[in-house]
Amino acid sequence: MQSADNPPEGGWGWMVVLSTFLVHVIALGATKSLGVFYVEFREVFQDGAGNTSFISSVFAATTFICSPIASALSNLTSCRTVVMAGSVISAVGLGVSYFAKSVVHLIITIGLITGFGFSLMYSPSLAMVGKYFHKRHATANGIAISGAGVSMFVLSPLFQFLIDEFRWNGALLIFAAMALNGCVCGALLRPLHLKDADKDNDGKTVLEMFDVTLLKSGPFLVYNLSLFALMLGNSMIFVHLVAHAEALGVEKTQAAFLPSILGMVEAVARPISGWLSDRLPVRKLYFYMVGCVGLAICNIAIPHLPTYAALVACMVFYGISSGIFYPLIAVLVREYSGVSRISGGLGWAFVFQGAGFLLGQPIAGWLYDATGNYDMSFYAAATFIFVSVVVLLLL
Repeated sequence: MQSADNPPEGGWGWMVVLSTFLVHVIALGATKSLGVFYVEFREVFQDGAGNTSFISSVFAATTFICSPIASALSNLTSCRTVVMAGSVISAVGLGVSYFAKSVVHLIITIGLITGFGFSLMYSPSLAMVGKYFHKRHATANGIAISGAGVSMFVLSPLFQFLIDEFRWNGALLIFAAMALNGCVCGALLRPLHLKDADKDNDGKTVLEMFDVTLLKSGPFLVYNLSLFALMLGNSMIFVHLVAHAEALGVEKTQAAFLPSILGMVEAVARPISGWLSDRLPVRKLYFYMVGCVGLAICNIAIPHLPTYAALVACMVFYGISSGIFYPLIAVLVREYSGVSRISGGLGWAFVFQGAGFLLGQPIAGWLYDATGNYDMSFYAAATFIFVSVVVLLLL
């Protein structure tokens, strides 16, 4: 029998990694690829950039902010059950979006319903990786979350193709069918027989179920405040990158390929970064900070890049930088919360990430409405990311 202090470090754990990889392809990649729909939504519904940005920002925010609910439900039932339920809910939200007549409709169906479903899939699957691995956690986590990069490489051009062939609502209907594959992912999440697996949850209070006491931990809270600032800035590029490229005169299909390039590089960088951080004699926090600084530099550079080739080069560097820090989010959460509370720790970490996504993309949209270009959005993103690095110096 395995214990929380002695995880198996492999075996069926690699199937859990595969499951989490696929969840990232389906769920998290969508939060970064939805920018392809952004231009279509603005043209179809004739709404402002700020209001239209709320679709993707509420979607991403709900995916992250509802993570404590997913964690609590996982404690009450199992990660397997919660992930499968989330798959069905997200498919329903995307399917109903087919009939949307306004931006508000899409905010409800994509932003809230689909976002909640993906939240139930995302947090529990990632927590399972932390339960199966300890010494090789960063490596396993890097492989698992590289699915988001693969998704960006695949989904962005796929969404553009589906939009061209079946219009935006037909593309969403097809994506609803894809989301149902999350049921298979959930089936792969075989629970560990940990020592505390059979404990009685009936006597737990609401505060205990949601692990609210973690917020009293100074290092845990400081790290999550930094994470909020990081996502506030990092979220902006995913809604405005394609539109910014089109404003420079780049053809639609080529512009939609930019997130794919970022995703492809990120997919390669994430497992390599995780593997290196497990082996190099460097504190993981410093490794993480290097990636954050790289993101800020890229955001500063984007407004000054006049050609498509320059934007491609920037996306390569952005993907490397993102690939450096992303595998370490769950690792640092595990460090500041402890393995026995990793589900709750990840839940709260995703709340702070979600709050950043919720505010970041509308702020970028309003900056565009006020200035008529996307330059200030990228400068604001760089500022928020730099602030996140400064906050980390308190740890």
